[in-house]
Order: sequence, then structure tokens, then C-alpha cells
Amino acid sequence: MKIVVLVKQVPSPQHVRLDPETKRLVREGVPLELNEFDVYAVTEAVRLRDAHGGEVVTMTMGPPQAEDALRMTLAMGADRAIHLNDKVFAVADTIGTSRTLALAVAKEGADLVVCGRKTVDSETWQVPAEVAAFLGWAQLTNVDRLEATEGGLRGRRETDEGFDTYDLELPAVVSVTEGINEGIWPAKRDVETTDTARRLETWTAGDLVGDVEEDDPRFGQTGSPTRVLAVKDATPERRGERADGPEEAAARILELLAEAGDPSASPWDKPERLGEEPGKSYDCWTVVELVGGAPRQVSLELLGKGRELAGKLGGANCALLLGDPGGEHDLARWGAERIVVLPVPGEYYPDVYARALREFVVSERPHVLLIPSTTSGRDYGPRVAGELELGMTGDCVDLSIDKAGRLIQYKPAYGGNIISVIMGATTPQLATVRPGMFAPVEPRDDAQAEVTGFGVERASSLRLVEQEHTRETAAYELDSADVCLCVGKGVGGPEALVELESLAERLGGALGASRDVTDAGWLPKSRQVGLTGRAIAPRLLVEVGVRGSFEHLVGSVRAGVIVALNTNERAPIFEHADLGLVGDWRETLPPLVAALEGKLP
Repeated sequence: MKIVVLVKQVPSPQHVRLDPETKRLVREGVPLELNEFDVYAVTEAVRLRDAHGGEVVTMTMGPPQAEDALRMTLAMGADRAIHLNDKVFAVADTIGTSRTLALAVAKEGADLVVCGRKTVDSETWQVPAEVAAFLGWAQLTNVDRLEATEGGLRGRRETDEGFDTYDLELPAVVSVTEGINEGIWPAKRDVETTDTARRLETWTAGDLVGDVEEDDPRFGQTGSPTRVLAVKDATPERRGERADGPEEAAARILELLAEAGDPSASPWDKPERLGEEPGKSYDCWTVVELVGGAPRQVSLELLGKGRELAGKLGGANCALLLGDPGGEHDLARWGAERIVVLPVPGEYYPDVYARALREFVVSERPHVLLIPSTTSGRDYGPRVAGELELGMTGDCVDLSIDKAGRLIQYKPAYGGNIISVIMGATTPQLATVRPGMFAPVEPRDDAQAEVTGFGVERASSLRLVEQEHTRETAAYELDSADVCLCVGKGVGGPEALVELESLAERLGGALGASRDVTDAGWLPKSRQVGLTGRAIAPRLLVEVGVRGSFEHLVGSVRAGVIVALNTNERAPIFEHADLGLVGDWRETLPPLVAALEGKLP
């Protein structure tokens, strides 16, 4: 089969910074590299070709220097490479980018498109699903195992609960995680000496669609429904204090948490409308996902934020429930004033969920629609945005409304150290939102809501083969935990994890890990915190035996109070923590937990 791999050249995230005067990203002198997730995508495509025959063609859209990324893919074993390079492609958002890539894939012809699950610079997670939408192909994202079958593929998809394995027919778009293989990492000399003659082509917009005008609505900024209004430096300032012992550390932690306040509940009362009267008012909608028959915590958080947004829009706070309607009336307790039920299957089928949401959006035209940044929401949400060519901002960490009723979206990039302020030009206005960014309302048993249904076609082109959902693989608790204990290889070995998890549970917390720990197989990949893992925002994060690499640190930029425990007093983690405690965790952590147990606000 012919496999097209979509890749991107990105600035090295640890070297990106914001100019304090111009408030612009400093790109001069910043080294560029092939996006890490795309390395695994190219490697997997080469493996499939070597096992089953065919051709691997890599493709990127970018400025002239992006050729360097394509040269690396050829050194990795790709057969050919295509560079989409035209000034009309510039300043494209994910819709503009995905439309262009889909046109190029259609011109080249392919049986399978493979991508990395996200890019480490913009971190939208949207392009694979949006490319699939423009092509009209099946999709499977976040795949950590992939094999060819007779007439199709079998892929294991990493989810917030564990793993789901599907069979799907070709053509298809698949995005992969770093766990799918070890990656082919050619030496710099091999890249420089790779023969690219006749194997690297450059295509312009004219090669894709014929005659093109400068402001062609299919490409670049003109073809992009979102705009970046501003860029802000969000690098957190940590205190870097040290404590002499567990008791002193516990007392200081409680002081810091008290200073930070307790965002335990969003206000029930809606604020006054921002826009001038008279004028049209608008509702705010939140997609509510279920896990174990109950609403996900992140959906309740969005319903809490929705009351604020709906008040400013002058409308109602509405819930769009995906799943069994048996418990829909509970959502009124959490602030929903209107509930619409989309009775999709309890098992996740990408095409069924996307089709149901698309038909609802086309029918009801919600003004604002908030979607949880879960592994499912990052899959069906961008698919709908692509099919309807709507602007969407991914993985937002804050939201607001302007006086014109537009949704202002705050989106992290470069590991969360940079925040882009974004506004969309299309309606509905779509956003996926990270867990842990907002607090739910205090539930009210006497609250009432109007409940209606919406027809759903439940047939799927994919076949769910197997589900692996266990307590060990489920990591969604990390997304909403107030306390997280994150372990590195400095804890000694996997035998320590039983005690560490017990200590985390005594604080009502969850257990996360650095990449070194999950790479070693001590904990599942789903518990990895960092640039290539999960982004978490607990009120209290205790880093135990974690060295403090950039790749790990960016996963906790939004954490409240960070405490570091390490035997090495010069460990980098201490520079990025509010409080540090030097010593063996077996001697420092148990008394620290005992001093905090039952006292955390």
C-alpha cells in the first residue's frame, strides 16, 4: 500500500521564549527539528512497508527550511518526500492546514495517512482528524499498536480508561503515540549525505488546484477561521524555597495552599449580560461525556464555567449529553438549564460520535460549544470542525466572552509556557478545554432543567475488537485530582510503587510518573506527565525522585503548589518547585504525608 506520512518541522520547545518588549516569539537562533511524534509516525510507516510492501511518501507544509525535516525522513527510510511551499499557505490555522494537506494527499493518492498524534509546538491535536474529515476517510487517533489485516488495519487506541482495539477499512487516517515504536533516529551525517535528487519534490498551491489568487479562500490566513489576537508568556514563577524537614515542609505547604485560595466551586449565580440591550442573546453548550455511567469531572467543570459564559451571553447554560439518558436529570444539579441527550453507544466509536455531534450542530447551530479535552473529545471534536469547516481552538486553559458575544480562547503552546489568545470567525464557536481548569458549581438538589432527545444513527464502519480497561490503565483521575504524587526513577524501582500509591491515596491523590518511569514499564504510558504525556493541574503536586527535565516540567505548568523531594540537592527539579526537601523519600515522604493527612483544604 501507499502510505503518506504528514510531518512538521518545529522549533525546539526548550529554546522558545517571548520577547518582553515586542510580545512576539523569538525565532532567530532557535534550533528546528522534526516533531518527535512524527518520528514515530515515519518509523511505523517504514515498518509497515517493509513488512507488506508498498511505498512511503512523507509530506510537509512549511517554509523553505522545512526541507530539512523531509531530508531526515528520507534518511529514515522514506521513498519520496513532498514539500508544500507557497506564500499563500502562510499563517494557516488547523483548518487551513488540514484542507491543504488533504488536497495534496488526494493529488498524490494514498491508501493510508499516518501522523503523529500532536505537534509539540502548537499542541492542537486537531490536524489528523481534520485531514480525515476533508478526505472523508475513516480515522483512528492516539494509536500505540498497528498492524495490517486483509483489506484493512487493526489498531489499538490509547484512551483515558485504558486501550480500545478496532478493525477499520482503508483508506484511513491514523495518528500514533510515542509508545508505538522506538523511532528511527539517523545520525546528522547520514541526513546530510542522503541523496534527495529526484526523491524530493516541491508543490505550490497551483499544483493542487490550478489558478490561485493571492487571497484564495482555501489557503493560508484567508482560509483560516481562527485568528491569534495576542501571545503571552505563561512561564510560572516558582518560589524555590527549601525546608529543613517534613514537619516544616508540611506547615509551609499548608500556608502556600491557603495563600492560593480554594477554587472548590464556581458561582451558581450567572453574571450580567455583557452586550448592549436590545440584542440577541445566546446559549452556551457543554458536551457531557460519561465514564462508568457518571459525568466526567471535566464536563462538570465546563458546566460550571458555562454558567459564567451563558450569563455574559444573556442565554441559558445547556448540556449536550453523550450516552445513556438514564441520569440526565443529575446535570441540572450541576448547573445545566437545558439538557439534550444524544444516545450514542457506551463504547466509543469515532464515526458515530462525530456524526451525532455534527448533525446536532447543523440542526441547532449552538453559539458556543465546549468539548472536554479527553482522548475522545480531541478525536470527534476536530472531526466535526473539519467536516463543517468551523474554527476550533484545542486544549484551552481559559475562556471569556467579549462584548460582541465572541468566545475568547486561551490556548497553551510550547509545553504551556506560551499562551495564545484566539478568536474564531465562524459560528458555532468550538473549543476543547483541558481538565482541571475550572471548578464545578456546588450541586443543588432542587435545580430543574428541560430535557429533550435527539436522534442518533448508531451504525459504525469500525469494529470494536477488544477493550482493556483496568484501574492500572485508567488515568483520567489525574486530570481532576487536587493532589498528585509524581514519581521519577529516583524512587529506586517498581517495587516502591505500592507504597507510593498508598501514600498518594492517604492524601486523596493520584499517582503520575515521569517519562523515564513509563518507558521502563513501571507504570502505564497513560500515567506519564510531560510534553509527550499528560498535562495536569492539581492544587498540590509532589515530585518524588524526579530529576526535572524540560520535557517533564511542561506537563505541570498549571499546577498550584509544587513540592520536590530528591536526594540530590542540586537536582534541577528544585529550581522549578515552590518548596524542596532534600533526602531519601522513604524518610521524608511518609512523615510529610502524615503531617498533611486530613489537613489539606
